[in-house]
Amino acid sequence: MTTPQNFISPSAQPSLNDLMNRYLANKSATSGMDLSSDGTEVEPHEVAGGFRASAKTTWDEATAVFKVFGVEPEKLAAPPEWSSFVAMETAAVAVPFAAGVFPQRLRHVPALIGAADLTSFRPSAGAEQVSGFSSLRGWVRKTLRGRSATGLIVASGIAAALGDWTDAEAALTAAEPLCTGAWRGVWENQRAALLWLRGRSEEAGRVWAEHDSPSATAFNRGLTALFSAQTTGAADQFQTATADLPDSSGWCHLAKLYQSLAHARG
Repeated sequence: MTTPQNFISPSAQPSLNDLMNRYLANKSATSGMDLSSDGTEVEPHEVAGGFRASAKTTWDEATAVFKVFGVEPEKLAAPPEWSSFVAMETAAVAVPFAAGVFPQRLRHVPALIGAADLTSFRPSAGAEQVSGFSSLRGWVRKTLRGRSATGLIVASGIAAALGDWTDAEAALTAAEPLCTGAWRGVWENQRAALLWLRGRSEEAGRVWAEHDSPSATAFNRGLTALFSAQTTGAADQFQTATADLPDSSGWCHLAKLYQSLAHARG
C-alpha cells in the first residue's frame, strides 16, 4: 500500500501542527449529507476541531473493525439518533479501534499535541453516563434480544460510549458464544476496548498484548503504549496498523496522527 502524501513516512516526518491541519482538512473533505435512517436529524458538527463528519462516515468507521479481522459482518443500518449522538457525544483523545467507536471522537487535537502528560488522557473509571438518547438505548436493548454477533458487538461499543455498562457487558457476553474462528479475535478486541473505555487500561493492554492479530490490535497496542508514555514502541505499532488500513480510512489517519505524536515524544 502506498503512503499518502498528506501523511507521514518514516523518512519524512511533518511537524505535529502540519499533521493536525492535514488531519482536520481530510476530515472536512469527507463530510457529506446526513444519511441517517430517518433523514430528519442534523448533520453532526466537529465544533472543537472545526470540521464536519457525516453520520454515514462515522457509522462506516464504527463498523470498520470487522473487515480488518477478515470477517464479513452483517450489514447494519445506523441506529436511531446516531447522528445526534455523534454530534453530542463526549469527546475523547485516546480512542480505541473497536466496534461502535469512531475516530472522529478525537476532537481536541491541539490539547493532545500540547499535553505534558499523555497518561492523563486515558479514560477514567468515573466517566459520567450520557443523558437522553432513549431511542438509541432502545436499539441497544432490542439488539440484546437478538443473536447477531455483529449487532451485539457494535451495541456493546455504543452502550459503553453511553456509559451504560450493564448493557455493554450484557451485549459482549451474549456475543461470545457466537464468535468462533476469526470472529474470536473481534470479540477479544472488543473485550479489551470495553476495559479501556471503562478506565481499566492495564487490563486492556494485557488482552491486546496477548493477541498478535491484524491492524486493529496493532493500533490498540500502540494506543496503550502511547498513553502509557512508552512512545518508542507506540510508533512501531501504529506503523504496523497503517499497513493494512485503506488510505481513505479515518482509522488510518488517526493511526498516523498518533504515530507522529509518538515520534515527536520519543
